[in-house]
Amino acid sequence: MAGLDKLSHLISFVTKQLDEGFHVVSDVAAIANHGRERETGRALTVSRPELLDAGDDAMFRQLVHNLLAFSARLESIRAQFGAYLGLTGIQYTILISVRHLQGEEGVGVKALAGHLGLSGAFVTIETGKLIKLGLLRKRANPEDRRRVLLKVTDKAVGQLERLAPMQREINDTIFQSLDADQFRALNVQAGTLRAGSDRALALAGYLLGSPDTGSRA
Repeated sequence: MAGLDKLSHLISFVTKQLDEGFHVVSDVAAIANHGRERETGRALTVSRPELLDAGDDAMFRQLVHNLLAFSARLESIRAQFGAYLGLTGIQYTILISVRHLQGEEGVGVKALAGHLGLSGAFVTIETGKLIKLGLLRKRANPEDRRRVLLKVTDKAVGQLERLAPMQREINDTIFQSLDADQFRALNVQAGTLRAGSDRALALAGYLLGSPDTGSRA
């Protein structure tokens, strides 16, 4: 028992030292960040050391601005794809996503909305418009008659095939700077960033009182 008591005291002592050391490191990082803020005259927009360059957030802000500019260009290109087919950009995205996800049975609204990061209600409205245009067809889900499964029509396939040659050339141009390994790494990182942005969106809603804490639309 005496041996166990000594071991217990040793563990407690080591744990305390580690805890104190953690707080010291945290305090040093906070002091360093505060010093950087005083040097630049502005508050840092990020605090993780991995995202700072010599204690400065300039590179992080440049990354965010580049991502925003890239996203805006993707949105513009998507809108042009849609306009070519007589659709809005999001309708085009929904249509091509149904084609990729439908398989043999079709894809449900919930799965489609999750794939796109949109609300189910919004996807239901937009798919309804595409059904009226004759580009999507729906049928009852045999496993749950209250839900529907969506598939593209032959008309939609024809329109997407007509767009495809131009779409390929444009997409190749967007990502022409990437080799195969870089493309695969970017794909993984994009998925990771998307998951992180979902958590950040919920956090922003909590901290800032914003009503938008869920999926787009």
